[in-house]
Amino acid sequence: MPVTAEMVLAALAEFARPELVTCRYEQGVDWAASAVRRAFADHRLWKGPDNDLRIVETALRAWLAGGPDYDSRDYNQGCEAGQEIVRLILDRIPEVIFEQLDDAARRSARLVAALGADRP
Repeated sequence: MPVTAEMVLAALAEFARPELVTCRYEQGVDWAASAVRRAFADHRLWKGPDNDLRIVETALRAWLAGGPDYDSRDYNQGCEAGQEIVRLILDRIPEVIFEQLDDAARRSARLVAALGADRP
């Protein structure tokens, strides 16, 4: 199955989803996720997935070229891991993209199940 612009954008959005951060490593990963959130927020994304991806990808590739933020060893490793995930998504590596999409699907299924009988 070819990776589409919609899949890449959805995988980036899933990666950028805020999570509870409990250690320096996770703070480093969250630093990368916040860069993705900023890229989405700083650009008007409404011209269609191919154009939107081109705009976001350009911004994120420039950010990736700057390298990771540096602090403690654990934080640095988290920054590098987060940047690597973003890079692999932008490089359209199917395994990484589908892992992010599977995470989103599982969370969505849990939400729907939790709604249960309360759904209209």
